[in-house]
Amino acid sequence: MALSSIENIFLQARETSQEDIDRICSGILENLYDPEKSGECMNQLRKLYLIIHASSTQPCLTKNLVGTMVNMVEAMDPGKTKECLLCQKILTGILPGDEKDLGMETGIKNNATEAANCALIYLIQGDKEKCWTCLLPKIEKWLSSQNIEFDVQSKLLSFLIAISLEHQSMLQKGQIESVNAYVCDVLVKASLKQAPNPYTINPFKKEQTMVTEVDGTPSRNIFTVLNIGQYYTEDQMMNIFCFSTLYKWIYNCSKEEGRETAKTIFHNLVGKTIDYCFRILDQCERKPKIPSDVELQNSCLLETINLLDLVCKIDEGQVARVYQEIRRQHNRLLQDFSKTRLIIPVLQFFLNHSRTVAHDPHDVFRQYFHKSLSWGFTDTAIAFDTVIFILDNLETLCDDNTILSNHFPNIFKILAWNPRSFVSEFCEILPALMSPTSSIEIFHILLDLPCITICLDVIEKCNTEDVATVPETEPNSSMEAYQHPFYRPMFLFFTRSEGGQGDTINRFLVKMQLEKDKLEKSESGLAAFHKILEDYCLHPRVVVCSQVVPALLRIWFEVILEEASTDFVSHLLPVLIERCGLLYNILEFKADVKRLISQYFVKLLKKHPTILLDQQSDILDFLMTPANITNREDFFANMVWGVGEYCSTTNDERCTTENIRRFFEVLEALTYELSGMIASTTTSSVSHAKITCMLMSTLAKLSTRCQDLIPRAILCCTKVARQQEQGYLDTNSQETIINRAQELTNILKVPNFAATALNPSSDIFTGRWHQDSSSLPTILRGVYQIISTE
Repeated sequence: MALSSIENIFLQARETSQEDIDRICSGILENLYDPEKSGECMNQLRKLYLIIHASSTQPCLTKNLVGTMVNMVEAMDPGKTKECLLCQKILTGILPGDEKDLGMETGIKNNATEAANCALIYLIQGDKEKCWTCLLPKIEKWLSSQNIEFDVQSKLLSFLIAISLEHQSMLQKGQIESVNAYVCDVLVKASLKQAPNPYTINPFKKEQTMVTEVDGTPSRNIFTVLNIGQYYTEDQMMNIFCFSTLYKWIYNCSKEEGRETAKTIFHNLVGKTIDYCFRILDQCERKPKIPSDVELQNSCLLETINLLDLVCKIDEGQVARVYQEIRRQHNRLLQDFSKTRLIIPVLQFFLNHSRTVAHDPHDVFRQYFHKSLSWGFTDTAIAFDTVIFILDNLETLCDDNTILSNHFPNIFKILAWNPRSFVSEFCEILPALMSPTSSIEIFHILLDLPCITICLDVIEKCNTEDVATVPETEPNSSMEAYQHPFYRPMFLFFTRSEGGQGDTINRFLVKMQLEKDKLEKSESGLAAFHKILEDYCLHPRVVVCSQVVPALLRIWFEVILEEASTDFVSHLLPVLIERCGLLYNILEFKADVKRLISQYFVKLLKKHPTILLDQQSDILDFLMTPANITNREDFFANMVWGVGEYCSTTNDERCTTENIRRFFEVLEALTYELSGMIASTTTSSVSHAKITCMLMSTLAKLSTRCQDLIPRAILCCTKVARQQEQGYLDTNSQETIINRAQELTNILKVPNFAATALNPSSDIFTGRWHQDSSSLPTILRGVYQIISTE
């Protein structure tokens, strides 16, 4: 109901005619300066503001009204503050525009207060009439005079910072130096005495009290943002404001300048900034008198470290002086877990400046990514800052140290705990985590990411809840499994902090399984672990995590396709065979992952066909067992197809007759066994028929490369066809197998033709076979036409 009312209001505003707008403008002009009609004027201003922001086209306001509103904003009458602010909002809605058409004059004001009040209008209107060019020298002069109020100074300085953000070239070197000198004075010359209470009139003058430190002691050093007072003087307020905007001012004005030029321009300000920051670092070590001031200290410490990092980039001569202080702060922060988030800017400082002082920061990074992050990943702020830090420094982290390749398990905990929040970021980070030594372990982590989420959640609950220790009986839930002496090492393995473990995770767990007689020997350790975690399969965090895996897995495979060597892919193949059937039991997750593994296996085999002989024993072990077909039909079928397609001397000179015969014999036995199973049972699936057809095609291809095997291939195809004529397959599958067997039998009866037809040249992929007059298809078409005409 409320939403429909709001929509009706916006619809009415959008449909307001120009006549109605003119009527509203006239009413505003009539009532604006009439104190008795202040409420009516406010309603008209609100209505005009709504019309401007709801309309798809810009309404036309009278020139007289625009000029009046500009005058209102300039004056900013304390008695009409609301009207002035609404006028300012309306003007920002119609700008930028041609000043003559609008009827407004934003010409240069000779009064600092008026210029400050119009600063926002100047920014939006732009420099069309050289407004900024003329205004900047005046602002420089006004700031240097220091005879203007805090509110005016802050607005003018904000205007300069906004100009420096997008139009830094408009600021001349002398103007920047003048503002720098002004900021230096504000930072170091603020009063240490509190302002008097502005709400009382005391005829007896008392001596002004000093501002205090955060611990309550009187301040004896320069005033900073961390000094506490009941009331602040204007110079103290400007000190706080300058510190808050100092980073943006220095960064914006120096980013397009060369290092030497920036060093010259900001020389004085860099020194004063460092002194001011050191003073804040000293104040941050004091224990606050009021507990809530801890947050103020943390915020100031964060800004201070960022400022020191920036000024050291401008003047490398200051790095040695600052570096020691930052190291001291780092050691202090390590002792307080509540300040872990503040370590991130320290890491950034070390990353940017460690080379200048010839210091290896590896231990600092290891401390954070190994220890701090092992528990800090549950803190949303720490997780976010860590991910952003990695993204901002991907190239440096990859080039300078091995942090990412060593501590990726802890980094992946962030994703496992926050799967909705960091998907796009990890899609960018993942290639940087991969290296020849870590990629296979990362592959395992990606496949086990839902399990990692479960383990983290179980450990978190066990640490925060009182969970009774269960006896050494078979656990019935994940919580009980964590307390079990057999499963506890698995939980610790999945939540490890450092890489270099688990190249083939199932083999690791099988060793543990052999120590537990109660587990069936036919069930692998990882499969048993998956089974014990099934009570979490519908947990929202686990489900979302499982949906993230395919996107990351696709990126992982693309990197491998582009970067990996043949030796690496050869080592990867047994892992693909192993893990294709070992996945956590979420149906959509398993289907997506199996499909990706099957698809990319074909692509990897096409690029690196020699892996067939490199891993011949593992492939033959996999293919000789029909039970391996279950739950990985596509992968098994692609494996059979790959043997037939790439097991030839064309792809690998080592592919001798003996190797071909070895593959042939294993596939022949499998074909007979699978065909017999299909013919004798009523539960065979369409995938079995597909694999049978692929087996026969592969046998035919292999036999053409070792022609002594052709009779055996013909015999095998013939027997399969006869078996299926009396089998229980559906009609379509049955016809498919029989037709394929007959086709292959007929082709193999002409060995020379079979060798060409079943092993086509690579020219078939380039289109030459369909264009060259000497190609086989062209010749066959010509022969066919001759025969048909006769």
